[in-house]
Amino acid sequence: MSNDPFDALAGGSGDTPTPDPAFVTRLRRQLVDTLELDAPTIDLPERKPTMSNATDRTIATAVVPYLTVDDGAAALDWYATAFGATEVMRVESDGILGHAEFTVGGMSFYLSDEHPQFGVLSPRSLGGTSVAMHVTVDDVDTLFARAVEAGATALAEPADQPHGARHGTLVDPYGHRWLLSQPIEAVDVETYRDRAAGEGYAVTAPPRRPVGQIWAAMPYADAPAGIRFLVDVLGFEEQIVVPNEDDPTVIEHSQLRWPEGGILQASTANRPGNPYSERPTGSESLYVVTADPDAVWRRCQEAGVEVVDPPRIPDYAPDTMVFSIRDPEGNIFSFGSYAGE
Repeated sequence: MSNDPFDALAGGSGDTPTPDPAFVTRLRRQLVDTLELDAPTIDLPERKPTMSNATDRTIATAVVPYLTVDDGAAALDWYATAFGATEVMRVESDGILGHAEFTVGGMSFYLSDEHPQFGVLSPRSLGGTSVAMHVTVDDVDTLFARAVEAGATALAEPADQPHGARHGTLVDPYGHRWLLSQPIEAVDVETYRDRAAGEGYAVTAPPRRPVGQIWAAMPYADAPAGIRFLVDVLGFEEQIVVPNEDDPTVIEHSQLRWPEGGILQASTANRPGNPYSERPTGSESLYVVTADPDAVWRRCQEAGVEVVDPPRIPDYAPDTMVFSIRDPEGNIFSFGSYAGE
């Protein structure tokens, strides 16, 4: 059984059909060695879950698309121009890009030049690709037009879809296919099924099973205003808002999803007969984990939000940033990329 990461990437790892959890680390190390770079490698201590009885399965903690192109340096420039990508780092030698990392709207991507000797080929060499990048964006029409103007090939112009999103499909100049999708409404499976039936499609979904989560709940004196702040300024996604039948300013229930995972329920405080709402408003505190705290900080600055703790590098996570703000009713929200490690 081979532990070579390039064998795993090429699908030739024998008895091991997928890379092990240390794949990226080994890949970077072998790239540096193969290209004879002077860049040092860092061996991190092995991390083991503190509470797990899983012995017969592998649990993935992150999935990062790894793109192969025939001109890595040019591709990094193109993604920056077309998608507003931010380069994180690159490893190269003699004009060959061994590895690079960039982000688009907080989402991470890896990228490298072709390495035929390891079976790492680009869509151009393969004659196409069977994989597409589905990226959620704020304004699909603007981004789609910008990408086409920069040289992408439009496969399907942006259009509203029955599943509640507006999206378009294009191929970038390096052969990778992108599905740019903008959510425009929350659509449940039943509604999607009804809409798709008229177009000749059958929509099915397995029965929902309970998933272990913790949902935070916050009472607001002015819940509609609180929800608008959470969505428009902090960046939560509005999924469900249930107003009182007699008084729409009273919110009985809401589900606001953090784009990277997690639910916040905001509702009107001190509703008669509801003991869960009988808590002082403005006394809550919530830590929100995000890969892009800078984006949240910029929105807070633009909105003139009260700052409790300005951006800083915390002692408990030296490679991250954290900051805290107070919402209009006094609740404290902290944002950082610290993941509890």
